[in-house]
Amino acid sequence: MSFLLQQGYTRSTNDVPSQEREAFWCDAVCQEYVKLDCNIDTQSSFSGSVRGGVGLSKLRFSEVLADPQEVRRDKYLISQSTEEDFLISFQLSQEGFVRQSGREAHLKQGNFALYDSTEPYTLSFNKPFHQLIIQMPKDVLRQHLLEPERYTAVCIDGQQGIGAVLSNFILSLAQELNTVPDVCDELCDNLLNMIAMAYSSSVQVKSVVDSQQLQDTLRKKILRFIDNNLSEPELNNQKIADAQGISLRYLQKLFEGQEHSLHQIVLDKRLQKAQALLLDKHGSVSNLEQLAYSCGFNSYAHFSRSFKKHFGLSPSELKA
Repeated sequence: MSFLLQQGYTRSTNDVPSQEREAFWCDAVCQEYVKLDCNIDTQSSFSGSVRGGVGLSKLRFSEVLADPQEVRRDKYLISQSTEEDFLISFQLSQEGFVRQSGREAHLKQGNFALYDSTEPYTLSFNKPFHQLIIQMPKDVLRQHLLEPERYTAVCIDGQQGIGAVLSNFILSLAQELNTVPDVCDELCDNLLNMIAMAYSSSVQVKSVVDSQQLQDTLRKKILRFIDNNLSEPELNNQKIADAQGISLRYLQKLFEGQEHSLHQIVLDKRLQKAQALLLDKHGSVSNLEQLAYSCGFNSYAHFSRSFKKHFGLSPSELKA
C-alpha cells in the first residue's frame, strides 16, 4: 500500500528502534490530530506511518497506514486540549470502528464516518489498515451542515449514491492536491457542501438520527419521572422501566452511552435535592434522618456516606 497524498511530511515508526516505536507513534498521532491514548501490540514489531501537512483552505488532509491498534480520546484529554474539530475518516483498506455518543460505525473498505474532537471517542482496528482523514474546525462544517453532532459515528456507504460521489471525489482530489492552490476557498466550500449533502440526504443517516431523537425524547421523559419520584425509596430501574412501558433491557441500553449510569443519575439527583434543602435558609431542616428518607434514602448511614463522598462535607457539617 502507498499514500494517495503526493505531498506533505511523513512520520514513520520504520525510522526508530522497535523499543521506541510505541512512544513515537503516540506522539506522531497526537501531533497530527488531537491528544489521544494509543494502544498497540507491543509484543510484535509495530509499523505505522502518517502523512500530513497537506491543506486546502480550512481543511487538513492526512493519511495513516498502520498495524492494528486502538486510540481513545477521553474527557481528561479533551480538558487538556483547545482543539474543536470534526474529523472524517475514509476507510481505504480493511476495516475500522468509530465509536462516539453511544453509536458505532463499522467502516468497511470505501465507507466513511464523522467524529467530534470535543466529545470522547474510540477508533479501533483489528488488522493493518489504510485511512484518509479530513480535519476541519467545528464552526466550518456547521456553516454547511445543521447540527453535525447528530451524525457522528454513523457509517456512510462510499460505494453507492451521494456517498460514492463524495468518496470518489475525495480520493481523486487527494491525489491531485499538489496541483491545487492550498488557498482555494471555492473548492473547499464545494467539498464541504458535498459532505453536508452526503449526510443530510442519506437514508441510513436519517434513520439513525430519527431513532436518536426518539431516544433523546424518551431519556428526557425518564429524567422528569425520576425528578418527580425522588422521595420514593423503591425507585429503581425496574420501576422506571415499568412506568415508561419499556423493558429493563431497553432502559439500560438507553443510558449505555451516557456519561453516568441510571443508578448514578438517581443517586446524584437525590444528593443534589438534599444539598438544596440544607442550603435553603428559609427551610426547616431539623432532623437529618428525616431529610435522608424524604430524599429517597433507605438509611441515614448510606445517605451520610454518599453525601460526604459527593460534596466533601457531611450533611451535619454543611448544615452547621
